[in-house]
Amino acid sequence: MRKVFNYIGVIGVIGFLLIYGFELTPHHDGPPATVKWIRENFGTAGLIIINIAIVLTFLGLLTYRKPTKDTWKSKTAFIAFVIALMTEMFGWPLVLFILSPIFDVPVIARKYFETFGHFPARVGTLISIFGVVLISIGWAKIHKADGLVTDGIYKFIRHPQYTGIFLFTLGWLIHWPSVITLILWPILTLSYIWLALQEEKDLTASYGEAYLEYARKTKRFIPYLV
Repeated sequence: MRKVFNYIGVIGVIGFLLIYGFELTPHHDGPPATVKWIRENFGTAGLIIINIAIVLTFLGLLTYRKPTKDTWKSKTAFIAFVIALMTEMFGWPLVLFILSPIFDVPVIARKYFETFGHFPARVGTLISIFGVVLISIGWAKIHKADGLVTDGIYKFIRHPQYTGIFLFTLGWLIHWPSVITLILWPILTLSYIWLALQEEKDLTASYGEAYLEYARKTKRFIPYLV
């Protein structure tokens, strides 16, 4: 079953890169041609469902080295962020539609693009793609590993897949900010920081001084910083 989830995750990464890689190519303001094609052929609802499905497949690549009781909580935070983002971004703002009569929720993205143009979308997409690549590199290094992994990308940071999640979601926040995702992003980030801490406790219990020595030399999320 784990292999199946891994393969699904790989397919999702390829699908995401195929769809949003076009965002980095020269084109007029607005969504890339791939997004327009999906909308024209499957409708707005189909576009939302396809995007949610593709992004959620990334969870198949988050091969937790030793699952903890907080794993599902962190996945739930990621799922909530993705659903909220995609439903507003592609014109089906269900959450905002429900909340706006009560709280007068502002539509941030429209004013955002009027002010800054399409440049933030390209920057955000680039950051998100880098995050996806980091998730994939981390997965490739540990999915067949047996024992403590401290080389490759893990030589520079202890949790590259979680850093990838932070960058992927931050990129989308830059690409398409909304009230809901601005609220959810700190929650999602804290959830994965908490999961990393719990994993480290388990790894210390499993590998003892070997892991503690590795942790002393290697930062958690950002090389040489954090």
